[in-house]
Amino acid sequence: MQDEIRRLLKTQPFAPFTVVMSDGTHITVKHPEMAWLTKHWLFVTTDGGETIEHLYLLHITRLQSSQTDVA
Repeated sequence: MQDEIRRLLKTQPFAPFTVVMSDGTHITVKHPEMAWLTKHWLFVTTDGGETIEHLYLLHITRLQSSQTDVA
């Protein structure tokens, strides 16, 4: 999953994508500078930087881009 997220974050031109969690939560990454990927976590800022979502990679079930589902 980490490789797929890294690829989506580096895609030029960047296309927003949505992270779907195991509990059904959907978080949209609108810009690559709004996300920080580590070994086990994806941190995403939302609400104009007011909120930081801490997403554990093992709980990500799917990545949705405007083109197609990634995983």
